[in-house]
Amino acid sequence: MGIVTRTVRALTGDILSQDFVEALRAKGLRETHVFRHVIKNAAPTAMAVMGLQLGYMLGGSILIETVSLMAGLGTSAQFGDLPARSALLQGTILVLALFFVFLNLMVDIAQAAIDPRIKRS
Repeated sequence: MGIVTRTVRALTGDILSQDFVEALRAKGLRETHVFRHVIKNAAPTAMAVMGLQLGYMLGGSILIETVSLMAGLGTSAQFGDLPARSALLQGTILVLALFFVFLNLMVDIAQAAIDPRIKRS
């Protein structure tokens, strides 16, 4: 949450200093309406950061769970089942990589749905 909060805070501060926000305020819009415009401009970047962080969090937790169930590579090498453990670890990493790619695809699709400036090509 710290990375997401810091990114959104910096992004919001950057957007609030842009000219179109001053123009909205000069037109006499209420702060709630100005805030809506700021959120619309900040949403795609915030979603990208949240998607990456979610992927890191889930991937790391699944990998730790898989590795912690192993007896240890030293024990595996001692008893001769290192190839089986290696295949399990490689399979887990492959599934995590596919999950990460799928999560990023979903974030990209959601960004294109929220922000019409992002081209759908």
